[in-house]
This record gives sequence, C-alpha cells and structure tokens, in this order.
Amino acid sequence: MLLSQNAFIVRPLNLFLMVCISLVFGISHDLPDYTSESCTFKISLRNFRSILSWELKNHSIVATHYTLLYTIMSKPEDLKMVKNCANTTRSFCDLTDEWRSTHEAYVTILNGFSGNTTLFSCSHNFWLDIDMSFEPPEFEIVGFTNHINVIVKFPSIVEEESQFDLSLVIEEQSEGIVKKHKPAIKGNMSGNFTYIIDKLIPNTNYCVSVYFEHNDEQAVIKSPLKCTLLQSGQESEFS
Repeated sequence: MLLSQNAFIVRPLNLFLMVCISLVFGISHDLPDYTSESCTFKISLRNFRSILSWELKNHSIVATHYTLLYTIMSKPEDLKMVKNCANTTRSFCDLTDEWRSTHEAYVTILNGFSGNTTLFSCSHNFWLDIDMSFEPPEFEIVGFTNHINVIVKFPSIVEEESQFDLSLVIEEQSEGIVKKHKPAIKGNMSGNFTYIIDKLIPNTNYCVSVYFEHNDEQAVIKSPLKCTLLQSGQESEFS
C-alpha cells in the first residue's frame, strides 16, 4: 500500500518533467487527465494567515477527503506532506507556518480521495508576491456628532513573514462623494488600530469600507460598507 501511494505522489512530478522535455525537444505525448485543469486554486491572506482554498471544476466528483503536498522549486527536495492538511475533509488549508517566503515558487499537489480510492490529483505553482489576494481586515465604526472612529482589528501578533508590503485604505462615502484615507501605520500591523475621520457634517449618513492595497496590478477586495447617521445629539468628544 505504501509503495502504491508513493508511486502516485511522484507521478505528477514526472508529468511536470515530461512537459518540460517535450517543450525543449518538440516531443509530443498524450498526457493523463489529472492535471491542474481539474481544480481551481486560490491563495489568500486572511487575517494575516495564508489560506489556500480549492474547488473542483467537475462538480460531479465528490471527494471525502484531501491531502496536500508541496515542494520549493529552487530547492532539490522531495515533496512534503502538510500535516494539518493530510486526509482533511475541508477544502482549504492554512499554510502560514509552511510558506514563509514571498520570493519562492511553491509546487503544490492536491490529491482527492473517496474512501480508499484516489479520484484526482491537481498541481499548481504559486508565487506568493504575485498570486496572493488580500482579504480586508475586520473593523467597526462608531459615529459621533461630527466624526467617526474606525477601529481596525488586527491580530495581536503578526509574524514578520506575513508582513507584506501593504497599504491600509479607509474609504469614506457620503452623498455620492468618495474619499480615501491612507493612515500611516508605524511598525507591524498588530493589535487594534483606531483612525478618526473628522470634520464631518452632522445629520448626515456616512459609510465606510476598509481594505488593503498591494500594488497597482492587483485587484483590491473591499469590505462590505458599514454606515452610520451622524446625529446632533451624539457624543462629540474624540475617543
């Protein structure tokens, strides 16, 4: 049984080598069906955790559990099984403690099973600095007479490897007018952070969205709007 599993794990790497050789020498082969075309992968930074999620393109295939393996392209190492994602029933995996460099390419293989039967194997290469999407942080707003306190909730401790080059954006909307605030955060993004949007008009409805910007090429993921109506009777002192 162990020989059969190991043979299956190595096979996608052989497939990868076959593709490279075919491209160099012009050799044509009929490749098996269990390639990356079977799955859709997504890597996201969620609450400063690196979360890999996947979905099968063929929804008629129902897997009971998955096993995730990876290796680093620049290092001559064997595939490593992710312990917390071995025989998992979830369709996502926390790789924060595994993938620590944004400058490496990670070769990933996902095996799907139904009981003891192997249903599929998908492969994909990830470059975190290019492929990572950044989900917005959690936040709350508190409205006063003429200002809003925006409380952005960061984890109490954020590992240095999870500190991407991110800009926090607090977007203010009112009566069709949109203003962007980019607060300068000194040091690590850890612990709660409060930003005050002041000089606002009483008896006016304001909405706020919070998100991260990484670079100009990546689409941002904005949080749902949170709104408050500033009323004259509300406390006007800054918190």
